[in-house]
Amino acid sequence: MNKNIFSFISAGLLLGVGASATHGQSIVHNAGSADWTFFYDSVADSFDVVFRNKGTTDADGLTSPITSTRRGAGDDYAYDNITIKLTQAPRLQFGGIDYLVSPRNGDGGVSDYEDAEFEPDFGIRTRFQETIDGANIPQFSTFTMTLDWATSIRPAAAEFALWSLDELDQPFALFNTVSAGFSASLPIYDHNHYHWGFTEQGSYSLNFSFVGELVGGGFSEVGTATVNFEVIPEPSTIALLLGLGALGFVSAYRLRRSKTSAEA
Repeated sequence: MNKNIFSFISAGLLLGVGASATHGQSIVHNAGSADWTFFYDSVADSFDVVFRNKGTTDADGLTSPITSTRRGAGDDYAYDNITIKLTQAPRLQFGGIDYLVSPRNGDGGVSDYEDAEFEPDFGIRTRFQETIDGANIPQFSTFTMTLDWATSIRPAAAEFALWSLDELDQPFALFNTVSAGFSASLPIYDHNHYHWGFTEQGSYSLNFSFVGELVGGGFSEVGTATVNFEVIPEPSTIALLLGLGALGFVSAYRLRRSKTSAEA
């Protein structure tokens, strides 16, 4: 099978002739809505993973917007490192497990908790078709995204899930490490917002790889990218966790005292 390999050096670098970007940028998404966007530019013959700045985006490091053959100057930014800061993440349940989550805002402003517009909302956009002479021409027939959980950095015992709601408001997961859901097929032209959910607070570096099949044949390894998360519970959640910890300490202390008394 013919393989076209689009060289992809590191997390989020824009590649190819006809593109202009300054690398070395570290983007930190603090609040508001933004997108992780995947393009293939057939003219430049490059595969791009970019951070898309939107109307409510609050992010540091947005210093070099991309000029692309197909897109022109816009709101897309190449990056070397990208971090999503969930600084007051509440807990939501999915599949019977509690996760610290980002909101699922999206274009309609749909949210599962109050003041979600002030929290980082990280959508996924796939743009694998081009408009040529007024017609929308698909570039890829399939696009698969795989989480390399084994090499991803995360706190001990942590689990991860990425989920949204369907037309009937029923949850569906793209990734769910509890059930070994490490791979997902994405539409070639789509825009959706999800809950990025984490069972433990702390730092995460999630490693993803991407594979697409070009229309007309040709299996394409389109590369890898890493997205980082800093997950800190909301104050009420922290208080709950501290309370549970204190309760456990008191219980252990009382049990130790009762054993000592019994032995005496």
